[in-house]
Amino acid sequence: MQSRKILVIDDEVMVADISRSALTSAGHQVFCAYSGEQAVEMAMALRFDLAIIDAMLPGMNGIETFELIRQSCPYIKGILVSGDLTVNMTLEAMDKGFCRVLVKPVQAGYLLLAVQAALADYDLQEENIRLNKQVSKMRTLFEQYMAPEVAAILLDQQKSISEVAGEVQEITVLFADIRNFTFLVQYLPLQESREFLTEFFDMVADVVSSWHGILDKFIGDAALAIFGAPVPHGSPSLSAVSAALEIQKSFEVLRARWALTSDLFMQIGLGIGVSRGEMFLGNVGSGRRLDYTVIGADVNIAQRLASETVAGQILITESVYCDVVDKVSIQEEKTRLLRGMEKKIQIYSIIP
Repeated sequence: MQSRKILVIDDEVMVADISRSALTSAGHQVFCAYSGEQAVEMAMALRFDLAIIDAMLPGMNGIETFELIRQSCPYIKGILVSGDLTVNMTLEAMDKGFCRVLVKPVQAGYLLLAVQAALADYDLQEENIRLNKQVSKMRTLFEQYMAPEVAAILLDQQKSISEVAGEVQEITVLFADIRNFTFLVQYLPLQESREFLTEFFDMVADVVSSWHGILDKFIGDAALAIFGAPVPHGSPSLSAVSAALEIQKSFEVLRARWALTSDLFMQIGLGIGVSRGEMFLGNVGSGRRLDYTVIGADVNIAQRLASETVAGQILITESVYCDVVDKVSIQEEKTRLLRGMEKKIQIYSIIP
């Protein structure tokens, strides 16, 4: 049996000594206090796993003492001992956090069994705390590589991540691409390029989240975001367009600030494409390397639209146009044949 630190609290010295002797023989570290006030002081100085408390202490009673002890030892287990145990006292003890109640006089065998059961509860509690900390750590780690909403979905599944199935859903995607960034990196120190991209991606992530979107991934100097899944949202296309407008505005502020350090930043701009359609959202990859992402024709279309833009432009497909036509200012563009497509499609631009 693992040795534990136990506090015995009883104003009868002989009773406390008998309990100490039995528990010490079982391999535990046992300390005695003879009043509630003394017990509280000891608990503040030492971390106890279990307190065995007489209900009728002078001054503070046993239940009041345990409440104060838990302020400094919040995970401590408690056993209440009373020579005049009542139903009301039992209910109050359980309500205040005691895990066992015993009737005086307590035989050594019964005391050891109660202590063993209480410490088993303590072990289970400690294991739950450890697992919760581990899950929290995993969630934090996951959120560094994927959206918090996606991390929560994956961690809440009662199966391995590789077994989490995806599904085809109606999704709106936003693709934001820094135009002419390849030119910029030829002349900037790599550290400056990295710092600029970090600020850009932080801004995009914040804006997308504020409009109920999910940041899917960063691709070089571009970002892909999805709206409407995996967390359902009432107006995904409007949210995506609203996010695109805010991203463009914030990008201009970011670019102007960096242009104070180098005129080269005046050569870049941001193009955004937004499309809607049926896409697969889920795990894609191999058993060694999985990516929780979205795939489908409209993902490619959004990316192609972003590459067709001039700096500061937002291009949308007809499906998105139908969703937002009465809510934002829109200009019809000429039909275009996007790279990789067989037919021209009608596109529109958002007027800021």
